[in-house]
Amino acid sequence: GIDLHRLADASHVGFVLDHVPVAEGAEEAEAISGGEDYELLIATDAPDELLRAFAAKGLSLPIAIGKVSADPAERTWRRQSFEVAGFQHRL
Repeated sequence: GIDLHRLADASHVGFVLDHVPVAEGAEEAEAISGGEDYELLIATDAPDELLRAFAAKGLSLPIAIGKVSADPAERTWRRQSFEVAGFQHRL
């Protein structure tokens, strides 16, 4: 959850989440803000190209979780505000 906001902040965009993958035995909140595991987050304007590149390398295909929005203030999941959630390191 926190890195999606970081990616959007760095790109000056928003997002609309359609799907959050949840591993078997985990809860939705853990999938969004847990810190014990991680997934790679990718944003692309060429999803078909990305799928072909992964397939050509024999990699597991990426899972689409939503769309980028031109409006930096639009950050939603289930049509509700998607708040920043996740572990933040303190140095």
